[in-house]
Formats: sequence, C-alpha cells, structure tokens
Amino acid sequence: MRVSIVLLLSTMFLAGNARYNNSGGRPFDTAVHDTNQVELWITNYGKLGQDSAGGAGCWWPKGSGHNYIYGAGIWFGTVDSATGDTLVTIGYGPHGGESEFVPGLEGMLINHPDAIIFMHPENWPAPDTALPMAPQDTVSHEDSWCCMNDLDTNAHIPGDTRPIGIEMYQTGYAWDIPQIEDIVFLTYEIKNVSGHNLYDCYVGIAADNDIGNEAGTGNDIIAGIVSQEYIIDGDTILVDNLGYQWQTQMEPTPPPVWWPGAIAFDLLQTPFDLVEGQDKDNDGILDQYERDSSYYWNNLPQSMWDVDYDNVPDWRDASENPQHGMSAFKRFTLNLEPNLDNERYLTLAGYNFKTMVYEPYDTAPPLPDDQRFLMSSGPFDILPDSSVFMVFAVMFTDWDSLQERPDTALVLVDKWAQLWYDMYWFLYTGIEEEHMHKVNSGLLITPNPVSGVAQVSFATLRAGVLSVKLYNTVGQVVKDVVGEYVQAGFHTIDVDTRGLAQGTHFLVVETPGCRVSRSLVILR
Repeated sequence: MRVSIVLLLSTMFLAGNARYNNSGGRPFDTAVHDTNQVELWITNYGKLGQDSAGGAGCWWPKGSGHNYIYGAGIWFGTVDSATGDTLVTIGYGPHGGESEFVPGLEGMLINHPDAIIFMHPENWPAPDTALPMAPQDTVSHEDSWCCMNDLDTNAHIPGDTRPIGIEMYQTGYAWDIPQIEDIVFLTYEIKNVSGHNLYDCYVGIAADNDIGNEAGTGNDIIAGIVSQEYIIDGDTILVDNLGYQWQTQMEPTPPPVWWPGAIAFDLLQTPFDLVEGQDKDNDGILDQYERDSSYYWNNLPQSMWDVDYDNVPDWRDASENPQHGMSAFKRFTLNLEPNLDNERYLTLAGYNFKTMVYEPYDTAPPLPDDQRFLMSSGPFDILPDSSVFMVFAVMFTDWDSLQERPDTALVLVDKWAQLWYDMYWFLYTGIEEEHMHKVNSGLLITPNPVSGVAQVSFATLRAGVLSVKLYNTVGQVVKDVVGEYVQAGFHTIDVDTRGLAQGTHFLVVETPGCRVSRSLVILR
C-alpha cells in the first residue's frame, strides 16, 4: 500500500536558490523554490515555509516581501499495537517550531554527503546508487527532492514521544506557466521502516500562516470547505477538502502598506480507502481491483483504462481511486494547541483534545486571531516496507473585501490546481526538449454538453501548427476552430456551437505527429 502527500503552495519567495547548511554533523539543509511567483523555503528535516533562521519563509508574489507562512510541516500519527500508545512525529510544531525529523535515510551516517536537498538544475539528480528511490527525470521547471526519517531519539520532544519508524521522501515541483504560477507542489511519500505493521495511521499538515505581522494583535481568519459547488461565469466548480486564510484589514508591514491576499491549502489526494467487496466510487469496479492492472486488461474494455485521458492508466492514477479525503480540519491558537502526542493524535483524528468530543471540521470562520490549523486524512494501516502518499494544494490569490469573498477569489486558482494535478502533472515538462513532442491528451471541454460556447483547454508540448476542428458523426467538418502556429505551453480556446445541429460531435486537436479527439454534445 502506498500513501503520499502533495502540497500545492501559491506564495512568493526570495530570489535565487538560497541554501543553508549546518557545517558540522548532520547536513541540515534548506533551499528555495522561486522559479515562478512563489518564494518558498523547504528543508530536509520536516519544515517548510520557514527560513534557516527560524523566521517566516513563504512570500507572495515574488519580490514583494509580503509573507504568508511563518512555518508548516507534516504530522504523522499511529497507535502502537503493543502498548496502545498514540505516537505522532511532527515536521513542525507551531508552539515552538519543533521538528522530529532528521536528514537522510534510516542508518545513513550522520554526515552523509547525500543527505541534502537536490534541486534542478543546481545539483540534480540525486545519485540513484545511494538513493534508489530518488527520481532521476525532471517533471517541472524546478524539481527538488530530499529524504528524512524520524528514527533519531535525540530529535524527539522529551517526555512523551518516541520514534515511529518512518522515512519520508519529499519532492517539490514548480512550473513557470501563467495558469499555475502561484503554486508550488510538494509531494511526500512516507515509508514504514519500523519492521512491523503501523495501525490506525493519520497524516496531515500543520500550518501557521501568518499573513504579514502577527506579533501584535492577531488579525488572521481561517475557514474550511468540506465540499461546496460554486457557479462562476456559468461554470460549475466543485471545491472540496480546502482550508484557507485571509484578513479584512490592511497590512502595515513590511512597508508600504498592502492589502493582503488569501492563502489556501487544498487536499488534492489522500490515502486510498479500499475495502474488499465494496465499490466506494460507484465506477463498477470493486475496490480490490482498483489497483490491479491484470483485472483491467482481462475484464474491462480499453475505453475504461484511462477515463480522464491523462495517459496514466487508472490502476496507477490516484485521482481515479477511492480515497479517505479530508478526515479533519482543526483550528487552534498558540494558547490552545495540542503539544503532547496524545493531544496531537486526537486532533489528527478529528477530536477536540480538550473535551474529547468528536468535532472533525472547524470550518466556520471565527473572530480574527493569530491562528493555525491542521488538515489530516485517515485512518489507514501500512505494512512493513510499504509507503503512502497524499497531495496538498496551497494557493494564493488577490482579493478585495469590497469586491468579493476570499473563497470565491480562490475558486479559479483551485480549479487549475486540481486540473493540473489530475490531468497535466506527468505530461507537461517544459524541461527536456525530447519530451516535448505531442499534444497533452488531457484535453478538457467545459461545459459538455454545451448549448452555447464551450471552453477547450489543453497543452502543446512543442511549438508548431495547431489545428482544432469540429466534426459531425458522418465525418464532415462543421466548424474550423483554429489553424495557426502556436508556441509550446498551455492553451484555452472558445468553441461557439450556436447555429450547429444538436447531437454528438467530435472535437479533433492536431499537431505534427499527434491527433487527439473528444466527443462534444451540443444541446438546444
């Protein structure tokens, strides 16, 4: 079983890949993602969004000096099957900035030269001889990778906590593309190296999102969305598993005075929720076969092998499998914060750790304060030497309290975050020229069916002549939409269907060496 965590962060960062190393002992390392409008510090010891000096480490837009994250990190909890103890390893403790991860793999020497952050193109890739799990190919314009573990007892908070026995592999992605220029993706693979089963596990991210300066009176507001539909310009957009933060006051620091935007974390993917004999996503495939490629090959037509047309077979496509979703969204302050393992585990599981009442979603906006939150998913079990994954999206956008609400301002950013992860993640690289040879088959048409104008979105991975035509069911061209030379990149075009016959049509997108077709239903 595999579980991963992906963070989508829309923020801003310091220019240049600034790095910091502890010169003695273990190579505690930091680096900066800053290829687009985000400036985000990352580390190889569990923290993110905090610089090497322990200060705010995430700014947006790049170069403005407007900070949005003071510190964040992964939390992982489990129940010890032998003692019943609840154990939680934290990548960032909001109360004191603690981290219980250390650089490197289990058993790696304390000063191992490969226990660092590898970032493209600076020192990419990590050596596959010492780190066989490290990616060798590039995916985005700025990939990063590092590994860490929780097995050093000296790194754990004294008193009530001890190692669980996990390694964590962190991969970062950032694209310099307009639609996602305010996003950095962070993925986490968590591997069980304890030698025994890990039961009743939860994984989440804790974040202290200080918009501007919270040293005085806290004025940030946090809310959450479990699942809600928004209609914007006739397009229905589903937003779920989202936590966001904003404020309704101008921010005086750093000068000059600025009107702050909003930051949001979107839980795009969570651990799988597969139960034998059930069909939780109602796709006609029993849960035990969702990850079984031989079942698809032997029992399903090829049309069901890749239902979202992203060139990733559904048995390997996390977005097409039942997931646990956001199990809890908990909000707390510095004066009321889970600081012990049992309190942290209860919070991961959706409980009020003070009252012991199950209250999984603190989604209603509270009064302004210096607030922090935890988003989590579970419970799940992990076998020895198995891994788990999860995906977050953290996004930034401008908003004006006189014009709109922060959640509606975030909707379109969130749409692209989800769309890019679901459809374009593995297909658009923009790095290696030899990979840029086809139209991304993740062609999206919205709305479909359509009674007026449909919006068509796709990526071309190489410059060339683009042809977009609409055909009827007998193969006749009913509309020549586009025929022109375009650059490599993401494209969105409008197809006006008014005046065309009702019924099924076929939209065909062609570039040299590639032809992609999708059905389009026209209504009257």
